[in-house]
Amino acid sequence: MRKFRKITIIFVFMLTLAAVSAFSLDLSEIQKTADNFATSMAKSLPFNSTMGLNWSDAHIGQLIAMPPHFGLGATLGFTTMDYDSIIALLDLFEISLPEKLNWKGFPLPGYTVDARIGGIILPFDIGVKFGTLNIKEGFWNALKLEDIDFTMNYMLVGADIRYKIVGKKKSPFKLSIGAGFNYLKGGISLPVRTDDPLELSFGSHTLKLPGSTISLNWNTKSMDFKAQASVKVAVLTPYVGLGASHAWSSAGYGLTTNENIQVDGADIDLENETIINALKNYGLTNIAEKNIEQSNTVKGWSLRAYGGFSINVSFFRFDFTGMYDILSKNYGVTFGIRFQI
Repeated sequence: MRKFRKITIIFVFMLTLAAVSAFSLDLSEIQKTADNFATSMAKSLPFNSTMGLNWSDAHIGQLIAMPPHFGLGATLGFTTMDYDSIIALLDLFEISLPEKLNWKGFPLPGYTVDARIGGIILPFDIGVKFGTLNIKEGFWNALKLEDIDFTMNYMLVGADIRYKIVGKKKSPFKLSIGAGFNYLKGGISLPVRTDDPLELSFGSHTLKLPGSTISLNWNTKSMDFKAQASVKVAVLTPYVGLGASHAWSSAGYGLTTNENIQVDGADIDLENETIINALKNYGLTNIAEKNIEQSNTVKGWSLRAYGGFSINVSFFRFDFTGMYDILSKNYGVTFGIRFQI
């Protein structure tokens, strides 16, 4: 009887250990889900990078004129990104995002400071934009969104040139074509677990990552081509446009620890080619003592329609824009205010 009790106690103790053991995942499963995430994000990123510089006037006029034509302002808004691909990757780590962030897509906020100058002799204008964000957890608490615990970073720079092909000097109707370049970089970071280490298995080996934070990272470089028509009616300038972007995009995940990563119970040896090459075979593109990353690069096109109107009050423009990506079915809304002559 005593022997049976001892066996029972040992069995219960082993079950207890199993219940509190490290959270374990297979790297091959993460690799597959991260591949899908990168492919999906590559369709969304070029669209987000087109925020800003969507001014209502298809052409603002000449710089060398009386008065000279130029403008300076800011654009604020958001575009959506694929929500399901983000959730699928976070689900592997038992992380969930609040349903309030599903706006038929994950809303990515952004802003740009925009500047545009008119052309010289020829009917063109040139614009530049820049925006950066670094959102901490306290930002969400200030908005009474305590269930959101991720940080976000964002940077967008771009420039374009537009050439007027229709519209005389005094004509209210204008049509222009343009080309530009945009660079977007961003990501979100969340804690994985705080109660026990994360374990990742690959073949017969195991990585242990204590105190992990996961980051979803993305960037895109895109060449953008667009055509826009506008007409000035009293204090309003409605406009419509069509744009296409060819982009080189990268997206993936990273895991950062507060202690050295361990392989099979010992600190990772970055000189061990057998282990490092095995990890690279599972898609990891960067391996360090306290960090691992996987990033995939995807090329492709995006196609968007956009339009809206501005309210013109003296030298100020209050601009409202709606955007829709025809291929990815993402959408966006922006508001702009600028001083323009």
